[in-house]
Amino acid sequence: MRKAVPLFLILVLLLILNGCGGASNRESSDSDQMAVEEYADEKSFKSGKEIGVGGDKPDLVQKIIKNVSMNIAVPDVEKAVAEIELMLQGTDGYVQDANLWQDDNRLRGHLTLRVPSNQVDGLIPRLEKLGRVERKDISGQDVTEEYYDVQARKNNLEKQEGRYLELLDKADTVKEMLEIENELFRVRGEIESMEARLKVLDNKVNLSTIRVELRSPGGLSTGERLKDPFDQRIQAAWLRGVNGMISSVQGFVVLFVALLPYTPMVALVGYVVYRVNRNRRQRKVNSVEKQE
Repeated sequence: MRKAVPLFLILVLLLILNGCGGASNRESSDSDQMAVEEYADEKSFKSGKEIGVGGDKPDLVQKIIKNVSMNIAVPDVEKAVAEIELMLQGTDGYVQDANLWQDDNRLRGHLTLRVPSNQVDGLIPRLEKLGRVERKDISGQDVTEEYYDVQARKNNLEKQEGRYLELLDKADTVKEMLEIENELFRVRGEIESMEARLKVLDNKVNLSTIRVELRSPGGLSTGERLKDPFDQRIQAAWLRGVNGMISSVQGFVVLFVALLPYTPMVALVGYVVYRVNRNRRQRKVNSVEKQE
């Protein structure tokens, strides 16, 4: 019986040690699992999954501001302006400004057109048919980064504005209310400024700017190029003939006016020549009569 007591105590001690070991193992396992989960959460946060970055981020639409500049020599500037206005009627574009003026007795014109960006490529060939294109420049400005940067800042400010509104409802003193209202005023001003910038960018991106310089050619077109339209060649030939006739008449008129101051002298010389010839004929007649 005395030997059984020590054995019983040894068994109880072993059971206690096994229980503590299992508990410590379970605690170690639980802590390891928590560490793994925390590491996974941290990794997913850094990879951007929780903030919508990476694979969950939508594709950004590229924002390009397109500008076109053209210098065109046309037979008739006023007619070309009217044709451009007719072209724009088939689009959602408009004439932003138009100027006509005389330069060295030649009519010149400048038009600024605003045309939807998706219709610019179809409008340019029609403008080129107005006359002879002397210069054409097409440029594009990529404002994608600026656009989405401004938009992101605006969204953050709107969230900040919402938090300030919540704080304003919870304000207990007048001082707190005034301080929060000042911050709201500042944030709202920045939001409106960014909204205005986004509107400007949207307008420039959606509506391209086409600047057209029109001028009459330095001289009358010969109309000899086969690529010129037949009606323009006929018109050029008719105008050449009319201009030649008018130039001849004008030359005679100028000559007459230039000789006009010499009219008295010419008349006197003519009168003297006339009298001399008359006297000579009269003497001949008298000599013949005497001989008979």
